[in-house]
Amino acid sequence: MVRRQSRVAWRAVWGVCVGLLGGPAAAQLPEVEGRWSPPLSWPLSAQHVHLLPDGQVMFFGDLAGSGQAPYVWDPSADTFTALPLPPFNVFGAGHSYLPDGRLLLTGGHAEPRVGENRAVLFNPSTGSWEPAPEMNDKRRYPTNTTLPNGDVLVLSGETVGSGGTNALPQRWVNDTQSWWNLSTAERKLPHSPRMFLAPNGKLFFAGAWRSNLWLDPEGTGTWFGATRSLFGGRAYGGAVYLDGKVLLVGGGDPPTDTVELIDLNQPSPTWTSQSPLSVARRHHNTTLLPDGSVLVTGGTRAGGFDDRQGAVLHAELWNPETHTWHSLASGSVYRGYHSTAVLLPDGRVLSAGGSESSAELFEPPYLFQGPRPTLQEAPDQLLPGTAFPVRTPEAAQIKKVTLLALGSSTHAFDQNQRFLTLPHSVTGDGLLVSAPESNVVAPPGPYLLFLVNEAGVPSVAKRVQIGKVASRFSSVIAFSDVWKYDDGNVDRGTAWLASDYDDSAWKSGPGQFGYGDGDEATVLTASTPTQPTVYFRKKITLDKPVLAARLEALFDDGLQVWVNGVPVYSKNVGHGLDFGKYASGSTSNEYRRESLSLNDVPLNVPFVVGENIVTALVKQVGPRSADLSFALGLQVQFENFQEEHQRAISFGESWEYDDSGLDPGPSWMAPTFDSASWKVGVGQFGYGDGDEATVLASTRPARPSTYFRKKIHLSGPVTSASLELLFEDGVAVFVNGTQVFTRNVGRMAHTKYATGSLENARETVELVLEPNPFVQGENTLAVVVKQVGATSPDLSFDLALDVGVQVRAP
Repeated sequence: MVRRQSRVAWRAVWGVCVGLLGGPAAAQLPEVEGRWSPPLSWPLSAQHVHLLPDGQVMFFGDLAGSGQAPYVWDPSADTFTALPLPPFNVFGAGHSYLPDGRLLLTGGHAEPRVGENRAVLFNPSTGSWEPAPEMNDKRRYPTNTTLPNGDVLVLSGETVGSGGTNALPQRWVNDTQSWWNLSTAERKLPHSPRMFLAPNGKLFFAGAWRSNLWLDPEGTGTWFGATRSLFGGRAYGGAVYLDGKVLLVGGGDPPTDTVELIDLNQPSPTWTSQSPLSVARRHHNTTLLPDGSVLVTGGTRAGGFDDRQGAVLHAELWNPETHTWHSLASGSVYRGYHSTAVLLPDGRVLSAGGSESSAELFEPPYLFQGPRPTLQEAPDQLLPGTAFPVRTPEAAQIKKVTLLALGSSTHAFDQNQRFLTLPHSVTGDGLLVSAPESNVVAPPGPYLLFLVNEAGVPSVAKRVQIGKVASRFSSVIAFSDVWKYDDGNVDRGTAWLASDYDDSAWKSGPGQFGYGDGDEATVLTASTPTQPTVYFRKKITLDKPVLAARLEALFDDGLQVWVNGVPVYSKNVGHGLDFGKYASGSTSNEYRRESLSLNDVPLNVPFVVGENIVTALVKQVGPRSADLSFALGLQVQFENFQEEHQRAISFGESWEYDDSGLDPGPSWMAPTFDSASWKVGVGQFGYGDGDEATVLASTRPARPSTYFRKKIHLSGPVTSASLELLFEDGVAVFVNGTQVFTRNVGRMAHTKYATGSLENARETVELVLEPNPFVQGENTLAVVVKQVGATSPDLSFDLALDVGVQVRAP
């Protein structure tokens, strides 16, 4: 069904007197305060709103799936298209975009205060609902957070009745379209927790509680402590992510006007107070704009749940450069509980929902600051870590290039929006722009690309797709992995560091380990007085050489780590392996991330292909220390090789040779053999045929054996090799003293002749490299050519060698 509604044309100058405490007394010029449209009649209250990749808007209300169809609104044509009913009531679902542009909806509304355990995918290209496997339990008001590889982590959600919360996080594994439980990360969280993927790859829980947390989503999941916000709790407050920073705006009961900012790019981030709003708010929407400013719309300044008597109608704008707020024009409809707002590709903001079946469009002041820049052309897909061209005739006037994830708003929170500033430079026909450096910065999926000029005016956005690029680092140990541990308060000396140490009597469990904080997956023994040292061991198998490594550690109070017996990290452990000594300093669940050098002295980390042992000890700061923590993550960058085919030896090259007829001894083929007295010549070698480049001595009787040696340098490990030989009558070839080929050679004795006759034979053979006789660097090839008998009239020899060498891929 298609429903079309006409709109009244906008007036050239339109304003509303608001007379609202904390708001402007009267509407002013739109270039100062922006401009609201009159209320637009909509088919239902848009309590969930999603900007689709094609620029249209999908929305639904509290009866979605219960006889009330969701709709798609086309902003350009101002038309509504009814969608098929979803398979269940998706009101109250969490939602976020997958890499392919489909929308994942998790949970919903089964009945009042009862969530749904189902999930569903909305496909914008077909307008259809696609099935997804059920979740582990019911969820109503969960939060979806997209991860760097395109998976989605789902947290919280009401199950049944007041206080019934789904505490078990689940990871939507996008490659297999299945769920993975984070079984070591169970934790009750508020409805719609404010979660953000941070620059360190962890998830940051910013509220609505005052206490913040980190969540490592790898393995079976690990929570650990972060900081505390400055305000005591921000229920139904705003939270947005821009360039690695999180801004919290208002919220609470009674609502607050306070605002605070945290920079997650810092190693130990803390909140800083910002200029306050003009009026306290809750149930408002906080929307990121193309220039990096933050728009706040709607909400109530009154206490209690959703008091429309305290309606706040004027908008406010936060300036990211001055960190100050500016009051804007007022709308005419109260947008409180279950109101929504999303940025449109043309820079306007759609405000809808609450208890009203209407919407309003807000034009921010930047749309009245002069002509827009023109984004003529840009790639459809952007790959992290690359640069891409953008065609624009106003290149010299562009101040910012920005990227915003598509909005997906409900419950005073947009779980999908994300703002990034992209570095750029001016070129001959436009701009050269740097894509986000990794998928940690920009998870794969659909985004809006904007150009913003020096006047702050944005272009109309181009929809682009951030592609998925495999991380250079692979996780080989996650915080939640199982370790062997010894908390028995016994001095183990140094033997426990060895790979072959017998730890069969040690306990085992998943991280994190500790006691006293309430976030432990494995609770350790707390002795009195506190034991100074606890030991940990873990074996890992690596199937490739390691190029680089990163260590992440969570600990309290001191930590030292070894890899294969070599110390690689130490903090607050002044006395090393001295069991009885306490830590030299105190930490509180400190999180540290270090890059390990594999080449520099003294830190020469001896990772090996095969089994490796990682060992750690954790020290308490003193005999009355009340808590202990340990978890460790290890990511490695494997050497990425490709096979490069090289001709290591060609026919006609120079060889050392011995045609004296004397026995050179048993070690003539060894790399260390002294061949300084041998002659030197070029192939082909021989006599009797007239085609020789180097004529060898001809003896009567014919000597049984003639010897050749040649050294070559190989730039990497050899993965394949083939020989091409010219010889008569018998031949044996050695590489670094190992025989790799023989023909018509019975016994290797100097005086023995060939066992058969071949006349100028040419033979090509693939060598079997098990074991592999070649080494990276210098190699010695040694060849003995045998005559068939004492009366043999001629001899021939030349050799070519082709190898496949493992070289590091660019």
